[in-house]
Amino acid sequence: MRPETDLIRKPLTLKNLQATAILLFLSVSSYPQLKQSDSTKSVLHPLIINAETDQLKIPLFSPFPSNLNKPVQSVTVNDRTSVFYDSLKSRASKTLVTKELADILITYHKPVAEKVIRGSSEAIFKGYSGKKIRNIKVSRLEVFGTSLQQPDDFNPNKLERILNKTHFNTNESIIRKNLLFSTGDSVSPLVLSDNERILRQLPFIDDARIVVEQVPDSDNEVDIRVITKDVYSLGGDLSFNGVVSGLASVYDRNIFGMGHEFGIDIPWDTRLSDSPGFGVKYLINNIRKSFLNLDLYFYDGLGRKTYGFDLTRNLVSSSTKYAGGISIRQMYTSRKLDSMIFPAPVKYNLQDYWLLRSFMINPVSVSRLIIGARYTNNNVFDHPFITSDSYYNLQKYKMFMGSVSFSVQKFYKTNLVYGYGRTEDLPYGGMINVTMGRELNEFKERTYLGGTLSVGESIRNLGYFYSSAGLAAFLNSGRSEQGMLLLRTNFISNLIYAGKYKIRNFVNIDYTRGFDRYSDEYLSFNHVSGFSGLSGDSISGGQRLTISLESVLFSPMNFYGFRFALFGFIDNGFLFRSYESLRNSEFFSGVGLGIRIRNDNLVLNTLQIRLGFYPYLPVNSSARNLIISGQQLLKPLNFEPGPPSIIPFR
Repeated sequence: MRPETDLIRKPLTLKNLQATAILLFLSVSSYPQLKQSDSTKSVLHPLIINAETDQLKIPLFSPFPSNLNKPVQSVTVNDRTSVFYDSLKSRASKTLVTKELADILITYHKPVAEKVIRGSSEAIFKGYSGKKIRNIKVSRLEVFGTSLQQPDDFNPNKLERILNKTHFNTNESIIRKNLLFSTGDSVSPLVLSDNERILRQLPFIDDARIVVEQVPDSDNEVDIRVITKDVYSLGGDLSFNGVVSGLASVYDRNIFGMGHEFGIDIPWDTRLSDSPGFGVKYLINNIRKSFLNLDLYFYDGLGRKTYGFDLTRNLVSSSTKYAGGISIRQMYTSRKLDSMIFPAPVKYNLQDYWLLRSFMINPVSVSRLIIGARYTNNNVFDHPFITSDSYYNLQKYKMFMGSVSFSVQKFYKTNLVYGYGRTEDLPYGGMINVTMGRELNEFKERTYLGGTLSVGESIRNLGYFYSSAGLAAFLNSGRSEQGMLLLRTNFISNLIYAGKYKIRNFVNIDYTRGFDRYSDEYLSFNHVSGFSGLSGDSISGGQRLTISLESVLFSPMNFYGFRFALFGFIDNGFLFRSYESLRNSEFFSGVGLGIRIRNDNLVLNTLQIRLGFYPYLPVNSSARNLIISGQQLLKPLNFEPGPPSIIPFR
């Protein structure tokens, strides 16, 4: 590792800037070529069904101060047609004769993907608001051979039938345990949309829908059908670094359909005497309908021993009032940290306690005030020799923190963003968060101050924009320590149709600046900052600007549930000292293409094959041109504050 002072200068040339500008222009200029969906028209007056557009307009809150109550979302023809046919087929399935007739006569197919990111997730339930829930029916679909769009159709092939028999479908009681509503309650569109999202977020559920059916001969009663589709819960991972070291894992995300997770890790390194190692994990989701999750883990091997537990309850829905967590971890290393000047083992006990209280201010705009408190005790018993301005994670400290957040959050219901066809929930709204704390360190006492601002919204003709900013630092005797400034903008384009193929473009711009950081804290180019193929720390700095462009082509090919997406990428990075300007920065770029293969029916990671070329490679750095890896599905950044915390510098 090398500190910022060892930055190797390579002045940024005009040619570099011109190339970057051309690449940005070519990528962004393609977005407006998207054709408008026929079912999406211009915005009219709120709360009016227009005969020409056939849309119901509903006003929603926007985080932008100049336009607090004007943005609207729509229930399109496709949305309401889908609800109508779902309800009709559900009623027809009550008897054998009517079910067979329905299968023949009702052949509606919901569009696989909407071009425009729009449509509030709660909008389709608005017409049933306030009506009494008479019955709740849970339909659990098999993993293979079923479709959430046509839940009453079941046409598996021979292989799919065999695989279905080896899978324990989620118990109905587990699905009901994760419902926020009961028989006799009044329909709340917000609660139903939140509940769909909660079900989809469960690690053993592929997708979920809630269908509301009007009770015949009753204007004030409805029946609700909850439809879920499992993922095949058995899985495994294998990663290796040649034949010398690696990691093998096996797991079951849904043991016997109970919603519990069990996993075993076997790491190995032939150069170490305690190889192979052993790790085990057990996770219980939603204990006794409290939405408390318990995670137990143990690991021993390769010079490290760790065990502990996490007991957490998140703000699972907008109506959740309390969230909190308790984490206890014990860790020992038998190997000396060779990155230190004086290597020595480490032994510590980490205790972390936090609590959040959410106050609903406006249920229509879903605006909330959230207050949080946290206590962390990083009790390090043994560590190598360190100074007060180095290796913060190895320092013994107690931290008392508090936060106040104002959050506005709703969700778009979409797909083909980070997934490959399953329903995805894309948050929109905004959040302001202020955090402060007091640290009692083994070397000193100091105060922490930090604040973040984030907004996200879909612009109909372009796509979805997310922007955030953060500023934080410790204050010690009038001096700042470990300060940082973070600016981020993400863009997700609307879908572009090219025959049967669909294209979505992504732009990520990230600027990070550190000031008064510790001697071992610096910024570099690595996989965390978006440069997967680069290794080596020959250059470092206090400021980093990255601009990443990616275009994804979703293929219509479906091979036994495996779906394919081709992608091309352009990565540009600038690294420079805290007091320098962009023209003095070290420039790095990479360009390439690849393919991702995923089966949403399985819990396995996405297989990614990535080929990259790096024309501007930093001195003494190396690049892997071909990378084959397993990638977890990305999740969009949301507007939930979480426990009070320090803004990470990485």
